[in-house]
Amino acid sequence: MNEGSRRPWRRSLAVAAGAAGTIAVLGVLLGLLWAWLTPTVPVVLTGAGKAQAYDMSERYVAADGWMTLLGLGFGVLVTLAAWLILRRDRGPYLLGGVVVGTLVAGHWVAPSVGELLGRGAYEEWKATAQLGATYLAPPEVQSLGPTLIPAFVAAILLTLLAGWSNDPDLDHPGAQPGWGPNHAYEPPSVDGHDAAAPGYELVADPESAAANGTAPGERITDGGEHPHREPHPPA
Repeated sequence: MNEGSRRPWRRSLAVAAGAAGTIAVLGVLLGLLWAWLTPTVPVVLTGAGKAQAYDMSERYVAADGWMTLLGLGFGVLVTLAAWLILRRDRGPYLLGGVVVGTLVAGHWVAPSVGELLGRGAYEEWKATAQLGATYLAPPEVQSLGPTLIPAFVAAILLTLLAGWSNDPDLDHPGAQPGWGPNHAYEPPSVDGHDAAAPGYELVADPESAAANGTAPGERITDGGEHPHREPHPPA
């Protein structure tokens, strides 16, 4: 079997870094969407600069729940986009770039952007409000798990996509192993004989002829990319 193409590592590294940076920036949109969908939390001022939630309902859980769901969708979308757009650069470098990008987007960028909205007004209220005053505080992510969901999804999905691809170079879906666009044609062997060996002929039967564009009864005498065909003499 011929070896696949060897992509320049500098190009692969540059593409991976670009993918990571782009995905990290897209974390801003994830944070804005999370802040818009997540309900605010009612709090009561209990002391100087201290507020406590007085409605211990599902609103605290909602912040983590929405981050988990949005992070799941975000991870799937950006991973599929990277797999399809960067077809010629698939491989371990792209996997690393997408995982790093989704980790930065989900763990740092999105929570920071989402929790920043309304934070200034909330801090000002805590500094100036009377004891016992109530307010609707902006949501906060309460646990670590939801922020890691995008990176986890990206790692799993890219690994599965690479495993399902039957082209060694990962850039030509549906190609036979070893017969991808970055490989030279390798003639098959029949009954242990090399089809390209001198004096060996392959005779196209009706079924293979229809699939390979040959006529029934033709002999294939050359194992090259465009084999020479000779009519098979009638029996």
